Amino acid sequence: METIIPLTIKIIVDKRSKDAPFVAYSPELDLASCGPTEEKARKNLPEAAAIVLEEMQKKGKLTEFLLESGSQKELSKINGKDKIES
Repeated sequence: METIIPLTIKIIVDKRSKDAPFVAYSPELDLASCGPTEEKARKNLPEAAAIVLEEMQKKGKLTEFLLESGSQKELSKINGKDKIES
């Protein structure tokens, strides 16, 4: 089952960076990605979020991470893995 988390994406342009001046930032997860274009930076953000969330789950820290990120959803353990319930 896939969980969809809505993300606010703020775009910042770092004029000092030549290769990847566009930064996509999600305040909900305090996570950022970058790219050579705004579109690529936006595309990279969900990929980065998926990697972080997967790693937190592997380490058994997903619930803690989501709560620290301000998640207001009810969290429960299902089959030894973290799952967010609506």
